[in-house]
Amino acid sequence: MAILTDEELAALGIKLYGYCQKYTIPVEYVFQILNDQKVTPMTRGKAMEYNAFLLLDSILDKGAWSVQKLNVSAQPGSPDQDISITHRRTAIVLKIESKSAVRGAMASGKRAKLYKVPHFKVKCHRSRSNISLAGTSNDRYGLDVFDIILTTPLNALYEGNTVGEDLELIKDDGLVKTLYDYYNVDNEDDLLNAAANDWRFVIPADIAENGYIPRTPYVLLKDDPNWRSINDIEPKLLDIVKSKLPSRSKK
Repeated sequence: MAILTDEELAALGIKLYGYCQKYTIPVEYVFQILNDQKVTPMTRGKAMEYNAFLLLDSILDKGAWSVQKLNVSAQPGSPDQDISITHRRTAIVLKIESKSAVRGAMASGKRAKLYKVPHFKVKCHRSRSNISLAGTSNDRYGLDVFDIILTTPLNALYEGNTVGEDLELIKDDGLVKTLYDYYNVDNEDDLLNAAANDWRFVIPADIAENGYIPRTPYVLLKDDPNWRSINDIEPKLLDIVKSKLPSRSKK
């Protein structure tokens, strides 16, 4: 997160005031509105998109790739698109989607049937509005809708269905200790910061079932065979570009 100077903070306050004026938002209640339980999830989801964009823009070779943050509304039959990455040499455009972890989904694996190691789940299904736009009852995405899906474990570390406005860390002390050890931290703030920066990516075809991305695919905290560290993404992007070259030349 960027650290702002006093002048930049003052300018931000002026912009916030102008935003409130533009949309008839009572300034004295702007933070109550932003903290509303219906508003916060949407705000956090949109923030994740921008954090993913900033990360990709910073780690990819700017001579080879152009990263764009898109704000295109969902159209009938297709989802809204978070981020696009253009391979400069071929002009092939890749579709990148950020998906948050399921809140409270981090598990030790001790009582699990499928994975006996620490893991979490990612929310990869369509929203209700997208289903309505697409005119279908199937809330799963086809494996070819996105080229890459990004996530972090952060949301999985927050307890689900809490009463208060503040997000609360999961209550499993043993699991929290496991997370402290994994991220080499010793307090809650450092843990949440480490999880927020633990970006993973997957190629949809690697986790697809019968041509569809699972609604809530599992991610192993350590050594997942499909979900890789964001640091390994560039070679995989090149592989995807190469796979698209033959089909494009035929057209």
